[in-house]
Amino acid sequence: MKYIIILSLLVLKNNSIYSQISVDSILRRAYKNLNSLNTLQYHNTRELNYSSENYHHISKWDVYHDFQNPDAKIGFRYQIEDSTSKQVFNGTEKFDLDKKMKTIKVETDPDARSLNEPSAFYNSMITLRNVLPLIIEDQSATKAIADTTINTTNYTSITVNIGKRRIKNLGRDFDEMATKSNFIYMIILEKESSLPFEVVQINDLNNDFIKTTFTSIKTSTGIPSDLSWYYSTYTKDYKPVLEKASPQLGSKGSIASEWKLKLYNEDKKLSLKDLRGKVILIEFWIKNCGACMQSVTYLNKLHARFKDKKFKMVGINSYDSVEDVKWFCKKNKVDFPVLLNGKDVAEEYGVDGFPAFFIIDKE
Repeated sequence: MKYIIILSLLVLKNNSIYSQISVDSILRRAYKNLNSLNTLQYHNTRELNYSSENYHHISKWDVYHDFQNPDAKIGFRYQIEDSTSKQVFNGTEKFDLDKKMKTIKVETDPDARSLNEPSAFYNSMITLRNVLPLIIEDQSATKAIADTTINTTNYTSITVNIGKRRIKNLGRDFDEMATKSNFIYMIILEKESSLPFEVVQINDLNNDFIKTTFTSIKTSTGIPSDLSWYYSTYTKDYKPVLEKASPQLGSKGSIASEWKLKLYNEDKKLSLKDLRGKVILIEFWIKNCGACMQSVTYLNKLHARFKDKKFKMVGINSYDSVEDVKWFCKKNKVDFPVLLNGKDVAEEYGVDGFPAFFIIDKE
């Protein structure tokens, strides 16, 4: 019996080692194949499903990467296009086209932050091309491998738990995150080519996920024309964007602009005039704002502490639907009055970020 137990432990240990070696070897092959490409074109679909925050959104882009210009600031050129916009970095200049407004914004010397910011880079092919070596070398990450079938096609699925770290947009490093949950990535590879088909980012706390799917992959065809890389090609149809001056917050000591807005949970309106004679604390907020969520606990305490004084705490939502406002208030247990459709009021007060707070005196 003693020898059987020892043998069983050895088998389990050896299987674990074999699994780790197998995972890393497949990741090396995927990295090698990605890194060998001179050009890469694909259709990118990203689904954000944060059920814990009542948020769901799907984005779609056509993406082209050209790795033949290593002197470019980020090592490659790119074109990213969807139904409303097109972003191009030609190795020197970056320009954005707004298809609806027919405007073009040109950056002749873009910084690293500007080049890293396209949403289409998040958990993308370029992310994997850069991050796979880091994952392979990471001894603290937990890795597992399995076969999976999607729409009758067989794939290899590799799951990587990297703890409280998140892969950066371009995949050149990790962000340390102050979260309760761990970041887990499921990298799904085609069996024959080892090229990525899908990346699913999940966690071990809830059912939230980000799923990025790559289709219509081309590695040597569909190259954009030479002229498409230069903003001068588009100036006939697109006019330079006129930069708006940053809004100025209402200055200290100025007279507060009047407003009258509907309460989200009552069939009546509340105006600034109604509150004359009280000290007023206004919070401008939106649903998809972490700091707005975190603020509720403290604002509730203020509201409870001074509700019998000449004080009024009011939350003004900028543009979310009634349903989203109700969901936010119920989930975060908001105790103070909340008003709807405050976008124009927020703009009048100079608000361009959330949350924003104003204290108005009794007069």
